[in-house]
Amino acid sequence: MAWTDFKRISMALVVSFPVAVFGAAGAKADLITEWNYTVDSAFTAFSPAGVTGSVPNANLGNAPTSLQWGTGGDGPSSLVVDSTITNPPQLFTGAGSVAGASITHNNNPIAGTTLTSATLSTQLVLTAASDPSLTHTLSSIFEIAFVETLNDSNCGFTSVSSCDDIFILLNPEVLVEQFIIDEFVYTVTLSASGLGLLDDATCAVAGQAAGCFGFTTQERQANNLQTFFSIDAEPVRVPEPASLALLGFGLLGFGAVARRWRKSN
Repeated sequence: MAWTDFKRISMALVVSFPVAVFGAAGAKADLITEWNYTVDSAFTAFSPAGVTGSVPNANLGNAPTSLQWGTGGDGPSSLVVDSTITNPPQLFTGAGSVAGASITHNNNPIAGTTLTSATLSTQLVLTAASDPSLTHTLSSIFEIAFVETLNDSNCGFTSVSSCDDIFILLNPEVLVEQFIIDEFVYTVTLSASGLGLLDDATCAVAGQAAGCFGFTTQERQANNLQTFFSIDAEPVRVPEPASLALLGFGLLGFGAVARRWRKSN
């Protein structure tokens, strides 16, 4: 290899270095501050086999949006998810939350088959209000365990009714999700009224370890859980100065090797 080849390679590294670290030169992308959105939800799995599903959602493979189980004088119990948002407000980055899907548990005293678990799948499509070509779809899967409690005074945990039923969210990490568009990391955070950490006694009755996450529903009530979501953003981080220094030392080392090679030839 000729010295001119070494020189050409080293110059190429130096020239490409800032491009590799900071990205190609060009206009800085703007932060998306305002979003349009749609929400779709359905139960894509549930057990046991005696639970029946109805009201399919065509956007989620015709999975049911309503589950029904048990028999009793007040009728069966049911779990219904509704993604309809009347006059949806605009979603702004770094501002407050907006309403998402709602979940209703019609909690009736029943006999026979009872729901034990369900998988709720939600598809949130976010579109920049200023540029419809900038869009992102978040597909979230919520794994739910359900406990149908005995209707007596010995609940084993603090209960409003005799006795509240218990829903456990087995994967609460899905309540926060991130994605990147251009030069910004966007974070979507989901919350819901009544959803949170349950006390140890409630977790124990549900067969879960202390610190479980979920909500309870009162007997003989239509219990509504309204979800909300918000979005925040921060710039994509560039490498730390120490990383840049290491790469710089690597380039200096390459130059030293080149000089020794030149002297020996």
